[in-house]
Amino acid sequence: MNRVLACAVVLASLPVLAGPVRKPPTAAYPGDALNAFAEAVLADKRGDLDTAKRRYLDSNRLSPQAHTFYNLADVYRRMEQPEHAVEALAKYLELAPAAADRTQVEKLVAQLSREATVVIDGDDFDGVILVDGKLVGPSPAVLQLPAGTYLTDRISPTSFESRIVTLRAPRAEHVKLAGSNKQTGNVVLAGNRGHLITAWDHDGASLRIPGRLQLAPGRHTLTPTRACAPIVIDVPREPAAVAYVFVDVKATETGCFPISTKLQTLRLGARP
Repeated sequence: MNRVLACAVVLASLPVLAGPVRKPPTAAYPGDALNAFAEAVLADKRGDLDTAKRRYLDSNRLSPQAHTFYNLADVYRRMEQPEHAVEALAKYLELAPAAADRTQVEKLVAQLSREATVVIDGDDFDGVILVDGKLVGPSPAVLQLPAGTYLTDRISPTSFESRIVTLRAPRAEHVKLAGSNKQTGNVVLAGNRGHLITAWDHDGASLRIPGRLQLAPGRHTLTPTRACAPIVIDVPREPAAVAYVFVDVKATETGCFPISTKLQTLRLGARP
């Protein structure tokens, strides 16, 4: 199974969750709390976050320590439980008021408090994720985003699914664009944020935003119903390439819809 082979444009990346950050135990740890702490670190290193969380909690019950709360917060962060991470970091600062990294940790608490964690994935192979028209990368994607409303798209060689999601902080959201919406074609029309442009025809194909269709390679001028301007698409000639068109629609009660578009070419991996 191949992943995304290339993207024809370079986009500003969205913030992806960082890897693990751990602090060592100090001389203040009694033996039983130290043993639980060490087992938590080993479990964390082998990717067993459930056991790591449990053993850090055990260590804290035996002897509450600032570094244990710090490591526990990082486990919560990677388990997509930012609200618990904020609580643990607050306890770290309470137990270590003169910590050298206090300013950094306070900034992290502020970030986690205003941002949401979102996991975007699906069931079919070789999907790519876009958020508000920006390419994130291969599916699954784990992101931290400011609280707000976003348009999420997932495209694979055999499917396209789009959904508007509202994120609240500090909370985690799982967005599953499952790939059950089987659509193939070399053009994806995305965007819209729920503003309806009535379906229209082009070269015998019925178009809708959001939607996916097959067009012949070359330049096409699409004229959506009630749009103030046409959509111009350069459809790639490569077999695995998809023209992704992000359409920003400004809804009005009367007259035409003002629109703007951004075009990028995605080259998707293919199932063997």
